[in-house]
Amino acid sequence: MDVRRTHSPIFVRNKFNLYIQRNLFCCWLFIALANLCRAQTDTAIAPVPVIADTFRTVVSDSMPAAPDSLIQYKLNGAFFKSIFSDAAYVVSRPAHWQGKDFRNLGIVLGTTGALVLADKEIKRIVQRNQSPFVNSVANVVEPFGNRYSPYIMAGMFVVGAAVKNPELKNTALLTFKSYAIATSLYLVTKSMIRRNRPAYTDNNIDFHAPFSNDRYHTSFPSGHTLTVMTLATAVSEAYGKEHRWVPWVAYGIAGLTGVSRIYHNRHWASDVWVGAALGYFVTRSVFKNNRVKKKLGGLEVVWR
Repeated sequence: MDVRRTHSPIFVRNKFNLYIQRNLFCCWLFIALANLCRAQTDTAIAPVPVIADTFRTVVSDSMPAAPDSLIQYKLNGAFFKSIFSDAAYVVSRPAHWQGKDFRNLGIVLGTTGALVLADKEIKRIVQRNQSPFVNSVANVVEPFGNRYSPYIMAGMFVVGAAVKNPELKNTALLTFKSYAIATSLYLVTKSMIRRNRPAYTDNNIDFHAPFSNDRYHTSFPSGHTLTVMTLATAVSEAYGKEHRWVPWVAYGIAGLTGVSRIYHNRHWASDVWVGAALGYFVTRSVFKNNRVKKKLGGLEVVWR
């Protein structure tokens, strides 16, 4: 049976390049928010610390960080510069990992390996157990991946500006930062690991050469899951300790979104798991780095 031909209508309905659309949307969104920020003055808010250009301090991973304190950013040059410093921190972390970091890596890799072995069976079970109710649930939660999440990020910033809530604005900016870094790593990974989507093959180990342009081999990892997990982790990091229900709701929606991608036969289960792990750990790292910066008075941090 020609699997590609059989499933080609699925691809036709979704043939617009979601990854290009997402990046173009983010560029437009940053420009729009920048204009909004320039038109607004927060006269009731005390000056916020920014990352200094000339002062540097060296810290280690063992240094305790203030758990509930974050740098308060504004949408300006210092914020955009901080994206690069945080990206450098995220990328350089493996060279400084300690015991628990290698434990987490082992959990991620071990679970990924187990899911790869089970991918075909998971696909078979899910596709044979479709129902109208599950269809309706999946259709509701799936857009949280690439459609709703960017609007939620923008909405957080706009609402924070409208009600003069600097914490909400700052959470939006940190979410954007995490999203930009995670998406960059995701695009590099997807370009290198060219895995065929389950809609077009029953072979879960069907890979093409790195950087090939085959439109079918774009399955690994799941971008929808990465996006919604980034948002869920950022919101949980900012509000989870104060409002215990926030992580349950945020991660619940993120998890259902990932499952919906398996249900709709867009991704293998292992694609979804890796996308979720990437969004989660990148966002946690960004928030950790910014908490340490805050504790050190907004100085640029050099980790060792």
